[in-house]
Parts: sequence; C-alpha cells; structure tokens
Amino acid sequence: MSVKDEDRIFTALAIRDTADHNSLVVATAEFRAETILLENGLDQAVTFQLQGSRNLTTWYDIGDTFNIAATTNDYQTVTDYFPFYRLVASCGISPTSGVLDVWILKARGI
Repeated sequence: MSVKDEDRIFTALAIRDTADHNSLVVATAEFRAETILLENGLDQAVTFQLQGSRNLTTWYDIGDTFNIAATTNDYQTVTDYFPFYRLVASCGISPTSGVLDVWILKARGI
C-alpha cells in the first residue's frame, strides 16, 4: 500500500528582487521526495536549485539548476534521497508582479 503526502515550501512568495530565496525545509522522515510541483505566477523566469541535507547544517546542491519561465507551471522529479530538502529560488530580473507557489510531493511504499 502506498501513502502519499505533500509539503508546500513556497506560499504566494512575491519575489521583487534578484536575491536568493530559501524555501521552508521539508523533513522526509519515512517518506521519499518524488516530485517538485512549481507554479510560477511571476512575470519573470525563476532559477531553482534543489538542496539536500542530512543534519540541517550542511546543504548540498542536488543536480543542476533549472529554470521555469514566467507564468508557467512545471515539475521536476527528485531521484536522490536526503532526510531534509529545500529549494533556492532567484530571478535574473526583478519581477514586478505575481507570486510563486511550490510543493514537494512525497510517497512511501511505492
């Protein structure tokens, strides 16, 4: 039997600069992160870097950065396991409108 869960890590984030923005941290516990669901309602593209940690002190970049175009919804598949995940989001050009919403979908027993 499979069990599914999700964590919302960016909630209506109105980015208005080009700084890095760290998401909330997701503790996977007995779950395995499977998919990152991204809803970019900003009027600029967003660059993301997935990071993982085993102890919340040291963070490791997982894979390459990926971009989501302005006003686009997309997803990324997670293949590496870490007990904790976060996402770093940044824009090359400061957005002037819109918000960013991101979820990490998790499952166990699959």
